[in-house]
Amino acid sequence: MRRFFVDKIEKPRLRLTGEEHRHLAEVLRARVGDRVVLCPNDGRDYVYEAVAFDRSSVTLEYVEDMPNPTEPELRLTVYAALLKGDKTEYAVQKLTELGAAKIVPFVSEFTVKRSEKTDRLVRTAHEASKQCGRARLPEIGDVLTFEELIRTLSGYEAVIFAYEGAYAAGKRLDDVLTGNERSVALIVGPEGGFSEGEVNALKSAGYEPITLGKRILRAETAAVAAAAVIMYAEGEWR
Repeated sequence: MRRFFVDKIEKPRLRLTGEEHRHLAEVLRARVGDRVVLCPNDGRDYVYEAVAFDRSSVTLEYVEDMPNPTEPELRLTVYAALLKGDKTEYAVQKLTELGAAKIVPFVSEFTVKRSEKTDRLVRTAHEASKQCGRARLPEIGDVLTFEELIRTLSGYEAVIFAYEGAYAAGKRLDDVLTGNERSVALIVGPEGGFSEGEVNALKSAGYEPITLGKRILRAETAAVAAAAVIMYAEGEWR
């Protein structure tokens, strides 16, 4: 069944309007009797059946609801540096599919792209959530400076600071994760990496850099690969 995100659930009937109505009626060519899943961002799936169509809306009738089985228990927040071109959108799409709860873009010293229209990232996360069967939209945070990023890190059970210069020290993801964390922050830098000052600032705040292996990954690859490994280590792929 097709999935649509809505602001709220109404019973026994609900009118779907606007872009979602257009998509259901004109793009998908739904008919009376077809069923859809509505998601009000509460972690549950609500099944509705189409009972009437008009030019501006479709009337849906409640059938049943149940917990969505795809939402992870782990709350993963990914701090991802802004990237050139559409690479930030790519990262948001894949991180949404992997189950990230929040994605926060940031600007650091070597970031090439200095601004981003976050409404575009919100749309990317919205479409990816529908495609992969999620019941919650990941939160897309406002673009932060590096200093603001550091101030938001308290409260996580683990902070993963991915840094290509950490390979010699040998500290890896499995040295930090226990597999029982409920909240994890992942920090991935831009194409140019982190400056020495930024690395020292994170160290001074108590966060040691972690290696992602001997090969230097592209920034968008590092974000997606590290998120996937974290989800696996925390049991979210079982």
